[in-house]
Formats: sequence, structure tokens, C-alpha cells
Amino acid sequence: MKFTGDYHMHSTYSDGRASLAEMVDSARRKGLKAAAITDHGPRNIRTGVRNAAQFLKIKAELQELNKEYPDIKLWAGCEADIVGLDGEIDVPPEICQALDLVIVGLHPFARPNKPADIWPLNGRNQAARISQSQRRKVINTNTKTLIAAMDKHPVDIISHPGLGMPIETREVARACVRNDVMFEINCGHHFPSLDAVLAAAQEGVQFIVDSDAHFIESVGKLTYGSGVLEQAGIPPERVANAWQEGKEVLWEN
Repeated sequence: MKFTGDYHMHSTYSDGRASLAEMVDSARRKGLKAAAITDHGPRNIRTGVRNAAQFLKIKAELQELNKEYPDIKLWAGCEADIVGLDGEIDVPPEICQALDLVIVGLHPFARPNKPADIWPLNGRNQAARISQSQRRKVINTNTKTLIAAMDKHPVDIISHPGLGMPIETREVARACVRNDVMFEINCGHHFPSLDAVLAAAQEGVQFIVDSDAHFIESVGKLTYGSGVLEQAGIPPERVANAWQEGKEVLWEN
């Protein structure tokens, strides 16, 4: 399976190792028709943007780069962190509305807004690595929290669903369908597994395959996604950024 674009990449504005211009140049050289920079939200510990206003600066820079390189469609987005059991995220609504796309994900080292949420969102997920009883609790909590975020915010994509913070895949997939949210296959982490992809597919999700690139070498590196989709027997029509005749980009302005 071939892909038209890569919609989950990071720059030096968060924990990426290359500038916006370098990431864009890599995407162009690899023949992508579209690319999005989606840096981490500000409450991702040691890896997020300095503050949410940085996303507007990124958008302005990408708009200038798009004038220089009109052969690739550039999107300014974010990978917002979930920072509350109620599904709250660390990128405010006015910033989300100004961006081209919003990715939301659970991250084990995002700082919750409320002290009471630190244990269920951070501590218990760490404890679940060695305790089966804690694992059952975190799966329930993580699933409800991720669904609450999709119900509450204008989410386009959920990032690496279940990575480091396990979920009930079918419940999350049903929420994706209900909220018209894409279920990401993350090639940077080789995640989710074939079993999880099959489970999500059975619930009717639309997939998207992304690199989660932090280096120029990783941009457009989508081999894992192609392989797992082919193993699962999922056609290009079920994959938002899969190449199809007459289709070049994911979204239109």
C-alpha cells in the first residue's frame, strides 16, 4: 500500500531533532504530497512546546514554507495531551480551532491539571506494568478518558491508541466511529499490533498511517503500516492517507 502524506511529525519546537524547514524538505524529497507538523502539547513533560501559542507560530512558518514549496500541502497541527480524567487536553479550544488538524493521545508523562488525577493517569499506569489488578483498572480508566476526550473536543486523529497506556480497543474504536475520528497506525512505534488493528477494523474505523517522525530520516517511513494493513486485509478505501486513483491529499481547505 502506498501513501499520499504523513500527518504526524515533530520538530524542534517540541522533541523533534529537525527544524520545520528540514522536516518539510525531507517530506518533499520523499515524494509526499502532504505533510503535517504536530508537536506535543505544553504539558508533555520535557518534550512539549513551551506554550500553546507556539502552535500559531508554527502555523505561520509553515504557511511561508508552503509559498516557497507549493508542490506539497503543509498542515499545522498539534499532538495534544490528555491531562484530566474528564478528557481535558492541554491545547485550548481557540488554538485547536486555528489549526489544520488536532491529534489527541494518552501519554504516560503528561502533567494532569488536577493533583487528584496524577495517580490514575500517571502512577497507576506505571504500577500496571507489574500488577495485573492495576492493569485491569488502568485499562478501564484509560479507555473512558480517551473516549471522553473524543466526545469533548474536535479531534481528527487519536495517536498510537494504547501505547504505554493500555485501552479496550473495541470501545475506543466505536467512539472513533461515532465521533468521526481516525484510528492511527503509528509506524514510529510499530503500534498497534495486528490483533488490535483487526479489532478496530471490525468496529468500522477509518485508519490513518503516520510515521511519528522526530528525525528527517523517519519522515514518510510508513512500511509498518503498509504491512499490518495488508496482513489484516484492509483496503485503501479504509485508510485516509492511502493512495487511490485521483486522490492526492487527506483534507481540503
